[in-house]
Amino acid sequence: MRTLVTAVMLTALLGGCATMPPSAGYEAASVSSAPVGKWQGTAAEFQGTYLGTPTARVSLDLKPDGTWSETWTEGSRAASDSGRWRINGNAIVLESSGRTHPRLTLRRRNDALYTVAVEPLLSGRTTTMTIELHPTGP
Repeated sequence: MRTLVTAVMLTALLGGCATMPPSAGYEAASVSSAPVGKWQGTAAEFQGTYLGTPTARVSLDLKPDGTWSETWTEGSRAASDSGRWRINGNAIVLESSGRTHPRLTLRRRNDALYTVAVEPLLSGRTTTMTIELHPTGP
């Protein structure tokens, strides 16, 4: 009898778990299929050892055809780059033949794209930068 009661309780518990609806707050672990649009933000030296941490304003345009273009602006200097982009799980991978970054992977967190990468500054020095971008429009 005890075995029968245990089996009935286990069946009821497992049956209830199998039919539970997904939580309304669930978010998929992958990047939206449509990160297309304009993104803006900053790139800043990560734990800079120099006086006056270098920062750059970054504008990124992810186009529907799988291409991208960006502009980095540091003070009065600006540099542009472009290439192809693709989604890889919870990341957007930018690939370029340009000098700034042959490949850069940006992760998605809420409404931001972010990464930490070794990047060349427009002054010529290469350093570790934190990059965070937010959507500005389609």
